[in-house]
Amino acid sequence: MGRDATVTYEQVAGIADSIQAAGGKPTLRAVREQVGGGSMGTINKLLQEWRGAHERRTAGDLALPPALQRALLDFMGTEIAGARAPLEADIAEHQAVTADLAAENERQTETIRDLSLQIESVTADRAGIEGKAAQLTADLAIARDEITRERQAAEVARVELAKAALRLEGLPRLEAEITSLRADLERERQGRIQAERRSRPYARTWSGSVRGASRPSRRPPSSRPA
Repeated sequence: MGRDATVTYEQVAGIADSIQAAGGKPTLRAVREQVGGGSMGTINKLLQEWRGAHERRTAGDLALPPALQRALLDFMGTEIAGARAPLEADIAEHQAVTADLAAENERQTETIRDLSLQIESVTADRAGIEGKAAQLTADLAIARDEITRERQAAEVARVELAKAALRLEGLPRLEAEITSLRADLERERQGRIQAERRSRPYARTWSGSVRGASRPSRRPPSSRPA
């Protein structure tokens, strides 16, 4: 897009110089008011060109004399040369420190690698130990169940043993009772035998009487009267 024909660089530069000479600040709005119109974009572009040229003029006005410039350059060269040796020593020291840090970093990397391998080994061992622990836990549960069953069986056996002990404690009394009953039976048997022996003579007499009474009497035949 071309520059606005109604506004020129000379106009903008002259107005900006006059405003700055009067102690003011040549802003876009102030310049446009004195121009009396025109495109804000065109005036702003021309004002930026003026500011660039003004800064270059100011830098040229502040330039030092050649002799002073040479003196400053010589002084700066001397200072730079004097400061270069310590800087080079610092650089060498920093390089040595950097090399040491690199070596230390390498050692730490090796250490980290070894620790990583150890961690992997420990992790594998831990997995194996956890598996064994799980198996031992299962075996322990089975053993506890077996112990519980054995305790129950032992309790039943203890109760039965106590009952048997009670029966054993009662055996002497039962044996004494059995012995007494046997003695009573034996006395009763002997009594029956004695009674049977005493009753035999009477039984024989009574038996003979009974047989004699039951026989028919034999009478001689009676003679008929003639």
